[in-house]
Amino acid sequence: MYITTGSTKHYAVASTALGIVEVRYTLEEIPAALGTMVKLFSDDGMQIREDTVANWEHPRIEGNTIILSNTAPAEPIVPTLADVQAAKLTEVNAACDAAITAGCDVTLSDGTAGHITLTLPDQINLSTAQEAIAAGKTGYAYHLDGALCEIYPAADIAIMATAATAHVLYHQTYCNHVRAWVKRCTAIADVEAITYGAELPDDLAQHMATVLGGGNA
Repeated sequence: MYITTGSTKHYAVASTALGIVEVRYTLEEIPAALGTMVKLFSDDGMQIREDTVANWEHPRIEGNTIILSNTAPAEPIVPTLADVQAAKLTEVNAACDAAITAGCDVTLSDGTAGHITLTLPDQINLSTAQEAIAAGKTGYAYHLDGALCEIYPAADIAIMATAATAHVLYHQTYCNHVRAWVKRCTAIADVEAITYGAELPDDLAQHMATVLGGGNA
């Protein structure tokens, strides 16, 4: 099928929705204009339907769809600053969780380099290993990503635990400061521009450095 829009222009119709209060023609290309008449034809040129655009209260073009309707289009929902901030805070929290879970690199006492993932169970297991070492064990079973479990000496358990603690602390602290950045924005565009991993504003960056430095930064 195809339609004409009051001119010699023909538009191939991909789909139709023919109703009493609304008619929709989804076309294979974006129409230039409605014209005064919209006529629907079969492939062999037989006219199926004819509509006078002026007889409809809300005729319009949306994308590649011609809509002849007596119902006004819904007003677009404009998000408020608070809405955008709430969405950004959720995004930041998720990015922080993902960064923590991704884990960190470690270099063991014998020079072996590897990576440890830090899902919540991983963090619990590493804490358990650290507690066992603190209680007097000289080694504990653990594994680097992609490697078999090994009995690691106390020094290596300490290395992994220290790296994990620093990794988690960094991202939790950074996330906290990004959240503060989001909350103090007064323009939607400024909130939307913030991404996890972005450089913090100077005052927040300085405060974060002081926190991570134990007050000595």
